[in-house]
Amino acid sequence: MANTQFSDTIHVLVYIAYFKGKKMTSQEIASSLETSPSLIRKIMANLKHHDLLAPTHGPTQLALSREPDAITLRDIYATLPNQAPLLNVDTHTSQNCPVGKTVPKVLTNYYAEIQAAAEAKMAKITLQDVLNDVTLLQRLEA
Repeated sequence: MANTQFSDTIHVLVYIAYFKGKKMTSQEIASSLETSPSLIRKIMANLKHHDLLAPTHGPTQLALSREPDAITLRDIYATLPNQAPLLNVDTHTSQNCPVGKTVPKVLTNYYAEIQAAAEAKMAKITLQDVLNDVTLLQRLEA
């Protein structure tokens, strides 16, 4: 099963930015993600810990700590607990086979390059970009 932690964290931040200034609960955000409020509270606690969510004055007063155009996908990716690389090499291969013995080493180098390129691209995409696309798509589908 794919890990959706990054997607879910972006979703929470976009939700908060989209409904900026309105009171919102973890239950409301959870319903947007079709998940549990406890998962949303865990994501929000992590975002507060990494200074992407502002300290709150109540459970329904949610706000970003910075403007959406000052938060990149790379910033969000860096907050993920147990952050794993995007691609993982299968290292459980035969050491008696010339391919099985060497492919993991070769792929490790390529995957490191892919990871660096992906993170460089993430650094160029802001939360505002995602919010703009969400808003545009909302208008087109209305």
